[in-house]
Amino acid sequence: MNKLNGNLFVIVGASGVGKDTLLNEIRDKFKNFYFVKRYITRTPDDNNEDHVSISDKDFQKKVKDSFFTITWDAHSLSYGIPKKIDEFLKKGTNVIFNGSRHALKEIKKKYPNAKIICIVASKKNIENRLLIRNRENKDEINKRLNRKIENLPSDTIYVENDSDLESGVDNLINALNG
Repeated sequence: MNKLNGNLFVIVGASGVGKDTLLNEIRDKFKNFYFVKRYITRTPDDNNEDHVSISDKDFQKKVKDSFFTITWDAHSLSYGIPKKIDEFLKKGTNVIFNGSRHALKEIKKKYPNAKIICIVASKKNIENRLLIRNRENKDEINKRLNRKIENLPSDTIYVENDSDLESGVDNLINALNG
């Protein structure tokens, strides 16, 4: 791989911690960042993140065509990050995307200098946010809340998003500027 001059920031955390909300809030404050739209085998709706909706068949074709640099499966969906992020990184542009804790080994293998930022919140706040989001039933929410995650890389930066939106945004901005 050619030398990358931009920084790669991967935002991870449990569903409901507010990753997309925080990313949307900081978008206008970080003009020197490329905010990646993930490809997801999920239909679009107003309650979901801004993503590229794609069929399973088309997703698999893009995998076969080496369109993605990183892919992972979670909750019966497939996710992909387009390979074009390398062009931005080579130009010195910082790249940021909503990733997955389960894909971090692959991400760190391909991008060893990737900066991992894990958004955290209390279990009660996560549960409330998932209930408001209304994508899963109560049993599915409980499974998400009790899911075991392997250890994150030792250099992971943790950002609290447990109170008001402004505090969460400030915490993420501080982590990105740190």
